[in-house]
Amino acid sequence: MTLNEASRRFHISMEKLNFYEENGLLEHQIRPDGVPDYTEADLRRMGLIHSLLKAGLNIDTLKTYLSLLEKKTGSKEEQIKILRKQRFKLLDDIHEKQQSLDALDYMIGEIKKGAIK
Repeated sequence: MTLNEASRRFHISMEKLNFYEENGLLEHQIRPDGVPDYTEADLRRMGLIHSLLKAGLNIDTLKTYLSLLEKKTGSKEEQIKILRKQRFKLLDDIHEKQQSLDALDYMIGEIKKGAIK
């Protein structure tokens, strides 16, 4: 499957797929006609990469995670540690945003009560 076909199939923009390639996250075979060809395993990897980047992993952490998966050198605990670290980071971000929302809600309430003009 070509990168363009993969883009359409998985609804991932060509820009993102090219970014994955440029950063060494994706590899492919070359068909006899010179066109890059992606296997089903490559496509599964694309989906994993896309999901992990959407979850906020940076490129270096993603490469480490993928290396653990591919080389099978890392334990499940190491994989989980990487994902949990990102999960905690996302939770911290959520809590910060919640505090901002609470502050705005407080100000709105104060304005409605006439305490702030």
